[in-house]
Amino acid sequence: MNGYWKREELYKEVWEQPLLKLAPKYGISAVALGKVCRRLKIPVPGRGYWAKLAVGKRAKRLPLREFKDAPHVRRLKTSLTPKPTIDSTDPELAQIAAVESKPIALKAEQHEFVRSSEGRLRRARTDKYGIIEPPTDRPCVRIRVSKELLDRALALMSTVLFALEEKGFQVSVSENATSVRIFGQDVKFSIIEDLRIKESRKEQGYRRMKTVNIYERSGNLAFHIREDEKGYRRRWADGKEQRVEDLLPECLGGLMMVARAKRIWFEELERRRAEREKEIKAREDFARMVQQLEKWLEGWNKAKQIREFVAAFQKDCTAKGIPTTADSPKGKWIAWALKQADRCDPLVVQ
Repeated sequence: MNGYWKREELYKEVWEQPLLKLAPKYGISAVALGKVCRRLKIPVPGRGYWAKLAVGKRAKRLPLREFKDAPHVRRLKTSLTPKPTIDSTDPELAQIAAVESKPIALKAEQHEFVRSSEGRLRRARTDKYGIIEPPTDRPCVRIRVSKELLDRALALMSTVLFALEEKGFQVSVSENATSVRIFGQDVKFSIIEDLRIKESRKEQGYRRMKTVNIYERSGNLAFHIREDEKGYRRRWADGKEQRVEDLLPECLGGLMMVARAKRIWFEELERRRAEREKEIKAREDFARMVQQLEKWLEGWNKAKQIREFVAAFQKDCTAKGIPTTADSPKGKWIAWALKQADRCDPLVVQ
């Protein structure tokens, strides 16, 4: 998809649907599309815009201001796997679209998994950045944030768990994972606090100078899907104009999309395995047929040789005046030999 971005056209599109849904059309991520909008000074919907529209409320649309000497930004196709378009005939995609279109309000109450994990997280040790390290010796929700953000992260995790259960999905917590079962697949997720670069410095490496980054806590929360499905968004974080709480419908939709991708991948894996087994069986059947044919040919040729020999033997006996009647010794042998030929002949019904 070569060419240049058209500013007016892109402005119209970003106000018709969220960046997350528009980006796959161009084979790029929502983050990359947001960078394009910033370069072209295209305003995008702010926090809560789509949620207001979803419940029938009016939302302000920012105008596209004149931008003299706007840069020409080349539009390049990337290797990102686009999400499948919503197909009304596909019940899973329709379900995902429905989940993403409904806002989710924060729950005041605590989910039982969060309630049983809160004390462990408050007592947990922190790493060098001040990020809590969840205990691994007993079940605990997967939250890795600073203690200053723990209350907010706990409320966010409770809301996500309640919302998933309301959708009919089973959530579970183990020693090192919080997961949900969707479309027959277990998908792990967590609430984390991002790190940001505090400073960068150059240091002499083994062969050349290298850049060393020093990190610090950012104070921003992120919802993270702990799976390796390529081409699907797996992270939603606080930004300048939005918070993770406003992105919960997209977070749940992301979990469902990743679960669907895992199911499709496993189904394809099973399909290929079945095809391999079918090919192996076909080869084995062919080998057995060849072996059977060779065995039949061997028996048929042997039977043919026996009959030819018996005919020659009988002719020789007749020439020598040796009786070959049925009750004679030679006749009895001939009858026996012909039976041996029939036993070898695959064409003779036994």
